[in-house]
Amino acid sequence: MQIKQQLMIGLKAGFVMGISLFITGAIAAYIFYGPAMAPAGKFEADQMNPLYFIWTKLAIGIVFGIFFVVLYERLPLHHRIKGIADGVKYASVLWLAISLWNLSHPFVYEFHKTNWYNELFWHIYTLGGFLGYGITVGYLYRKVVSDLT
Repeated sequence: MQIKQQLMIGLKAGFVMGISLFITGAIAAYIFYGPAMAPAGKFEADQMNPLYFIWTKLAIGIVFGIFFVVLYERLPLHHRIKGIADGVKYASVLWLAISLWNLSHPFVYEFHKTNWYNELFWHIYTLGGFLGYGITVGYLYRKVVSDLT
């Protein structure tokens, strides 16, 4: 696959990832933290600006969306993404690897001090983003594969 195609797929999937992060984050924040939508004392009232949160999620999603597609294209895999299920598998493996890494240090070094409630929030929040990413990558790769045949 050409680098231009990789960048476009990564850009589109990253955009959806950002939107998924925003939506999942808003829902999970409301469930976990109530109407304040953040742990007590984390933000000042003027910092709870939805436009700030949406553009940062979009920026994060686009950067990592492109990075993960370019990374995927460099991997020597026998089975390539051919549809949505494969895209979700790829995104789930990424999410799991990142999540286990993020859990490893608090679990080993600060188990008694770690706020597991916040950890659960962050893992649900990122899972939503990665699922949106995986669905979009799978859909876009399916289109590329069908265009090639």
